[in-house]
Amino acid sequence: MVQHVSIHTFIQTQVPAADLSSQGKNWPALTSIGMRNELRNPTNNATLATTYNWGVWYTNMVAASKIINAANPDILITFSGLNFDTQLKPVVEGTDLGNGVKFLKSSFTYADIIILELHDYENSITSCSSLQSNLVNNGFSTLTGTKTNTLPMMLTEWGHNQADSSYTGVYASCLRSYLPAQKVGWFYWVVAGSYYIRSGTQDYEETWGLYNHDWSGWRSAANIVEMKKAVAATLA
Repeated sequence: MVQHVSIHTFIQTQVPAADLSSQGKNWPALTSIGMRNELRNPTNNATLATTYNWGVWYTNMVAASKIINAANPDILITFSGLNFDTQLKPVVEGTDLGNGVKFLKSSFTYADIIILELHDYENSITSCSSLQSNLVNNGFSTLTGTKTNTLPMMLTEWGHNQADSSYTGVYASCLRSYLPAQKVGWFYWVVAGSYYIRSGTQDYEETWGLYNHDWSGWRSAANIVEMKKAVAATLA
C-alpha cells in the first residue's frame, strides 16, 4: 500500500489535467494527480442534480484517468468519491453503478497506479470504534483484501479546530492512532493560519490552521507534539 503523509494546503488550478500531466513530466517532485476535489451534490439546481450519481461519476472519472495516464503514465491517479468525497463503497465493492456499469480494477491497464481517496470530518463523533467502522464502510474496506477492488487508500482531508482542545477529543485522537495502524497515507487540512480573503472577509482567521494568524508559529504547540507522533508512526 502507498504511504504518504502531508500537512499541506491544496493547490487548485484551472489547467486541464492532461496539460498538467504533460507539463509535469519536467517536475521531478510530481508524483500524483487528484482528478476532482469533493464532488458536491448540486442541491440548488434540480437539473444538475439528476446527473449527480455513480453512473455519471464513472463515465467522467474513468475518462479523465485515461487522458491523464496517456499524457503521463508515470504518475499516480487518485479517485475521489461522492458526498464531498466521503463515500466510495460501491467503487470498492464493484457493485452496479447504474446501467450495469461496475468499477473493476481488472479493467484498467494502469490499475497499479490507481489510488482511492476519502475525506472525513466527523468531529462530533463520540466513539473511536464508530469512526473506524464508518471509514471501513465508506471505503477503507478496500484495505482488507476481501472486496472486489483492493486498492491503496489515502485520507486526503481531515482536520479540527486548533484554537481549543479538539486535539484531545475522540475524533482527532482516534485518527492519529488508526491511520498509522492501517498504513495509509493521510493529509491534514489545513496549514494556513489565515487567508488574504475568504467568504468576503479580508485577512480571514483560520482557526483550523496549524499555523497561527500571522504564520509565525504553531497555533497549538501541544497538538503538534501529537501530530509528530502520528507522522512517525505512519512512516515507521
